[in-house]
Amino acid sequence: MVDICRDLETCLGPGTELLDLRREPAESGLRLVVRYRLGEQLRESHAEGETILAAHAELRPRIVVDRLRFGFSDLVARH
Repeated sequence: MVDICRDLETCLGPGTELLDLRREPAESGLRLVVRYRLGEQLRESHAEGETILAAHAELRPRIVVDRLRFGFSDLVARH
């Protein structure tokens, strides 16, 4: 899972800190859950797949969308 962590750190981009990556059982196979710090906030994103590679493939774009959404929400909340 070290390579997956490195890849997800790249997806998260600068200004974020990956705190935890874990596997959980799910109906479709397994769920990958990543916890990270974005600014002052702790955030979590997850995705499911039949295999760890399928869950990872689903998690990559979800992280990008979540990061944009969380960043925009934080920006709006400050103004």
